[in-house]
Formats: sequence, C-alpha cells, structure tokens
Amino acid sequence: MKKLYSLIRACMTSDMNLFKFKTKKKGKASSLLLPLFIAGYLMFMVWSGANGMFEKMAPMNLQHVILSLLVFGISIMTIIEGVYKTGSLIFNCRDDQLLLSLPIKRSTVLFIRIFKFYVFELLFNSLFMFPVMLAYIRWANNLTWTYFLTSFIMLFLLPIIPIVISCIIGAITSSLSSRFKYKNAAQIILSIIFILAIFVVSSKTEGLFNYLVAHATSINDLITKLYYPAGAYASLVTNFKLLDLIIFISVNIGVYVLAILILSKFYFKINSRLKNVTTTKKIKLSKLTIKSRSIYESLIRKELNTFFNTPVLVINSGFSLVLYIIAAILITIKFNSLLPTLTSSEVGLSKELIMSNLSVFIMILISACSFMTSITNSLVSLEGKNINIVKGLPLKSKTILMSKVYACLVLTTPIFFIGNIILFIRFKISIIESLLLLVISVLAPMISHFIGILVNLKYPKLDFENTTEVVKQSTSSFISVLIGMILLVLSITGYTKLLGVLNPILILLISIVLYSIILSLLYLYLNKKGVKEFDELSI
Repeated sequence: MKKLYSLIRACMTSDMNLFKFKTKKKGKASSLLLPLFIAGYLMFMVWSGANGMFEKMAPMNLQHVILSLLVFGISIMTIIEGVYKTGSLIFNCRDDQLLLSLPIKRSTVLFIRIFKFYVFELLFNSLFMFPVMLAYIRWANNLTWTYFLTSFIMLFLLPIIPIVISCIIGAITSSLSSRFKYKNAAQIILSIIFILAIFVVSSKTEGLFNYLVAHATSINDLITKLYYPAGAYASLVTNFKLLDLIIFISVNIGVYVLAILILSKFYFKINSRLKNVTTTKKIKLSKLTIKSRSIYESLIRKELNTFFNTPVLVINSGFSLVLYIIAAILITIKFNSLLPTLTSSEVGLSKELIMSNLSVFIMILISACSFMTSITNSLVSLEGKNINIVKGLPLKSKTILMSKVYACLVLTTPIFFIGNIILFIRFKISIIESLLLLVISVLAPMISHFIGILVNLKYPKLDFENTTEVVKQSTSSFISVLIGMILLVLSITGYTKLLGVLNPILILLISIVLYSIILSLLYLYLNKKGVKEFDELSI
C-alpha cells in the first residue's frame, strides 16, 4: 500500500502542474487570481442556467428530471473530452519505460494511469456538477440531509463510468491505429470519427427543452434506462434508500476495477505497438541527393510535423476546421429548413434581409470558425526542452515566431477556401463578394494565430509531462479560446447591427480594413514585445 501511495504521489506531482498558472511575474496572488476568476465565472454561468431550468420544472414537481438530464449531459461531455485525452494520458506516455522497469504489477501501472485521468475529470466535472447541486437546493420540495450525502458521493463517482467509456474508446482507436504505418494519422482519423458520431447524435436534440417539458416523465424513464448513474442519482434524491446508495457505490467501483482488469490484458500490447516503427519499403542507396530549402520552408515543415505528430493538438485545434466543411455542406443542403429558425421572433431577421446579405452571413461563419480555432497557443510550449536549441539557431527570433503563424495559415487557408467555394456555388455569390470573402478567410484566421502565439509567449508551459497539459489544460490555451469567444460575440453583434443599413460589399470592405488594422497592431506587438519574451524563454 505504501508503494502504491508513493507511485500515485510521484505521478500526480509530475502531472498536476497542469493546474498551475505560471506567469513571468512572481507572486501567488497573480497566479491564483486568473484561474479562480475563470472557474468562478464558469460555475456562475452553469448555476444560472440550471436555476432557470429548475424554475421551469418546479411547478410540475419534475426537478429530478433536470438532475437526470444534467448528469447525463455532463457525462457525455466528459466522454467527448476524454476520448482524445486518453492518447496522451493513458497510452504512449513518456514515463512508460520507467514504470515498466519497476517491480510492480501491470494492473497497478494501469490503475495509476486511470486514477490520474480520474482526478483530472473530477476537477473538470466539479465545475459543472457543483453549481447544479447548489441550484437544486433552492427548488427542492423536501430537502433533507440525505441529499447532501448523496450529492457528495455522486460528485466523486460521476467521472468513473465516463472515463471508463473514454478509455475503452481510446483503447480501440489506439489499438486500431497501432496496426497502421502512420499511427498518429490513424489515431487522429479514428478519434475524429468517434467525436463526429457523438456530435451527429447530439445534433438530433433540437428543441430538446420544449419536448422535455411535454414528455418529462418518459424522458426521465429513458435516461434512467440508458444511463444508470443519472437515474440512480435522481432516485436517491427523491426517495433515498440506503441499499440503493450501497448498490450505486458498488456498481461504480465494480466498473472501475473491472475496466482495469480487462484493459490490463491489452494495454501493454497496444503501448508496445504504438512505440514500434513500421517500415514496408526496402531502401536502396545509389546516389545521394541533398535538397536545399529556404529558411521559412524548413521552419514551416517543422511546425507542420509538430502539428500532425501531436494527435491531441490536431483533434482539439483542427476539429473546428472539419466542422466548417461539414457546416458548409449542411447549410447548402438544409438551408431552406434553417430559414424558419433565422426568421423566428427570437432572432428577428426577415427572409428578405437574409437573402440580400448572404455574403455577410458567410463572413460571420468564417469569423466564428477562425476565432474559435487557435493552433498557435500551444506551438511555443510544445518546443519544451528543445527551446534552447531552437533559440540557438542562427535565425532571428521574429523569423521563428512568424514561421509558426505561417504554418497555421497553411493549415487553415485551404480548408476555408474549400468551404467557401461550396457556399459560393450554392448561393451564387458575386465575384467581387467572393474575392472579398477569400481575403477575409486569410485575415480572420491570422488574427487568431497572432493572438495564440502572443498569449503562449506570455504564458508558456515548457516543463510539461504530456502534450495534453499544453493543448487542453494550459493557461495560454484557455485564454486564447476566451479571447476568441469575446471576439466572436463582438463580431456577430457588430455585423448584425449593420445588416440592412449598409451594402453587403461595403460591410465586407469595412471588415477587411478593420482586420488589417488589428493584424498590423498584433504584428507590431509581436515584433516589439513578443520577440523579447521569446528571447527570455529558458528551461
């Protein structure tokens, strides 16, 4: 037991630094203020939403249905997030050789891996589940001490089944990808397929809340049968029985233990295959040809290799690009069915206004996808321990930083152009508007790329243990996404205010001028402050 505790402590100590928010300025207050503010704001938003839902269901005494629904929703969100975390938190970890060389059971190694995953998801789930539990207190009919006991236990047990499902999906994708020559590419494709399948299922829930009010009892029965923890929690809250609580605890612990025993049979075979180098070609050396490339071409190739060799980065940052293509296709196919939603009283747009400003709506879609796609927020941190080698190259720091921006532009531009062409053909966009939109498709993503690189320079994370820390759970990634959301809200608000007031071409021209000014300011800041911050990096 002492040995197990030491191993858990060692693994958690090395990986829990992903929750530390480091800045160049010293001081505990500055490092704690930002994460506490972000966590508090998120929890307040969740509490407000849950409070509104409980208020709607309270007159019908169906608050327990909301509990079931929210527990089910949080679990689905955990599964989606966990699918592409398993690749770096469970499989192909950096300390595999060290742990496997120790005289400990293989099931113990896997237990430590999944336990670490459990702690991460427990903190993640608490941001959503704790506000929901607090909101229920206000609207509960008969609140007793058993609710607090059940909720406390539920808070700790909720992540178990979702992470087990994530580990199983991750094991399947890792096992399948390990059999291919290009393992990372296979893992990326398989993970995207799984996530897209979940999104397709989720997209069928349009008008869920209205349907929920009308069919609350039947939906609660469905959730109870479909997902045991959600139904068990709602049942314990409304009709507490000690035996049911014991069964609930036993089921979760049993699932956790069973998953470890089953996965341990295949875990190390999958891991060993992932580390193998597969070759299928016989190489014959006759004449040695050396190709020379320009500085920027070489650096861009390096950044592209980093991107495609980091599956969690591809899935996390590149998934919105895939969604843009999917959105473009769906809009072209189902545009007529979307019109009633856009012309509803809540949105307040007329059909004539929409049809006369289609190019502006395409620009809003481009801007939304651009601001929510942040690749560069991890590229400086991913240099890791090689940062001193990179800085030692006989190159200007600005050249190295700009190559990261250009590499991301190489990734985003073709995707936007493909989606744009689909939309241009479907809606018969004029040549002038099409050209302006293509320019915006370059400028808008560049703003996101510059913001990402600048934020990453401000909040670098070079001492990471796995890439998930940098891509998913670092300060720079969160702040970049937060800035992107703010820009998205501002742009949508501004564009909708101009609809019907200015000509669409004039709106596009104003956007190009505005984006160009923002890019110029970001470039000047990178050239002045960003280069200095890059030069100060070290590990």
